[in-house]
Amino acid sequence: MGLRVLQVNTYHFRGGGDSSYTFNLADMLRARGHQVAFFAMRDERNLPDPNEDLFVDNIDFRDLNSRKGVATGVTVLRRAVYSSEARRRFARLLDRFQPEIVHLQNIHGHITPSVLFEARQRSLPVVWTLHDYKMICPNTHFLVDRTGEICEACGRSRYYQAVLRRCKKGSLLASAMAAMEAYAHRLMRVRSRVNAFLAPSAFLRARLIERGFPTERVVHLPHFVPPGMFRDSGLDDGYVLFFGKLRPIKGIAPLLQAAALAPEVPLILAGRLAESLVHDLPGMLSPNVQYVGMKDGQELAHLVDRARAVVVPSLCYENQPLSVLEAFAAGKPVIVSDVGGMTELVTHEERGLLVPRGDVSALTAGLRWMMAHPADAREMGRIAQRYAMENHSADAHYEKLKRVYEQVGAAATDASPVLDQAAGQG
Repeated sequence: MGLRVLQVNTYHFRGGGDSSYTFNLADMLRARGHQVAFFAMRDERNLPDPNEDLFVDNIDFRDLNSRKGVATGVTVLRRAVYSSEARRRFARLLDRFQPEIVHLQNIHGHITPSVLFEARQRSLPVVWTLHDYKMICPNTHFLVDRTGEICEACGRSRYYQAVLRRCKKGSLLASAMAAMEAYAHRLMRVRSRVNAFLAPSAFLRARLIERGFPTERVVHLPHFVPPGMFRDSGLDDGYVLFFGKLRPIKGIAPLLQAAALAPEVPLILAGRLAESLVHDLPGMLSPNVQYVGMKDGQELAHLVDRARAVVVPSLCYENQPLSVLEAFAAGKPVIVSDVGGMTELVTHEERGLLVPRGDVSALTAGLRWMMAHPADAREMGRIAQRYAMENHSADAHYEKLKRVYEQVGAAATDASPVLDQAAGQG
């Protein structure tokens, strides 16, 4: 008999990796006899949903942050720390759907951990897939925005370091609010209200444990690739593809500098453009670079199928980017930065190339190598596809997730349940 699983994610449209995983997981669970419902934020881009009347009202933090000031900062902080509205609406959805498991995805800022309090009050087991480092880094991605340097100064609870370093947007106010949010969630004991945290990368799991998360409650559960995404087009139009959100932490600047130094390498950029790059991007494009805007579905698959390779030159600690796994599923090798969870996916010169983060010369050499070695790139792609089939299948993901669901369900009345070693270690 299937479970009733309530998935909670801010965005209810296909955009970032968190949304893609949420929808893919829902499809996988339903295919295996489970019932799935969603709780999210209202947005004009949302997919239709029978429970959208209970979704939390939209809040535009960009608009609020543009009106800088202490009063606006307090409004943002109050909304980001604990949303009474989200908890009320969530409670109504619990009454309507009667879930047996609550599975959180990306909830910070808009939905907030307020929903945890409602779930735990009802003794509902809660599983949380962590898509970034927000639980242990006030600025989410272990970077100081104004310098681009990797920073882990906050350690277990020294969140004031975010203020001293002005890590968020180079702003003292934004950094102070991020630090206060982190302290508030610590005081609210958010961590202890979750039965199991799911870490897609071993890298994230290790960072969580270093910062005090109980080892037995952090499960390494790699992302999966839906069966329908595995394909072999046999095509190669001789270009390198970047797809995803175009924002500075994704290494767009060094990538474009490298492309300018390798004019013989066609580079295509596909994805939503960050506000900070809207005005600058046109002047950063060399003649061999084409920006094609946001692409998804068949349009994106067409671009991936015809690429020689995919490039993910992030400056931040990526967790486990779905873009890499989607490239592997299509039989394409990747060029990635040698940081974070990407080093678990890519073995240098086997499934792709690892280059030092932000190293323009190394990135240039990587782009040129892919163009000069089409047969080797093709073989790398075949190896990458086999790796993804063996290590990131929907069946393997489901079996491990099912074990977690079963264990937290059995311990639902315990605020600090213990998973068995097989599920907890991963």
